[in-house]
Amino acid sequence: MPEKTTKAGAPYTVTGKKFVWQPLDDNDERGNLPAVEIPLRMKLKVIRDLAGRDLDVSAMFEILERLMPNQADALDEMDVADFQAMFTAWQQEYQGLNGASLGE
Repeated sequence: MPEKTTKAGAPYTVTGKKFVWQPLDDNDERGNLPAVEIPLRMKLKVIRDLAGRDLDVSAMFEILERLMPNQADALDEMDVADFQAMFTAWQQEYQGLNGASLGE
């Protein structure tokens, strides 16, 4: 699985229909915490009731919690800036794969 990087240099991988992110630990190092795996496909019901809401950190978390409920605790422990970088990179990969943004 080839590694990609965000504009800021954070590494991630895409394997089939999954986006894989290695969160930062308390020492700002990657690889010490379990990887977060986010599907690159979703059902409409995941985002339907979020229509009209701003895509703030809370809405980002809600979307990901619905996509991967068993990993919500791992998301809660992430640094907010790392979480936002992960979500942005995941969203870009989703758009590239599906040809549409979350709002379309």
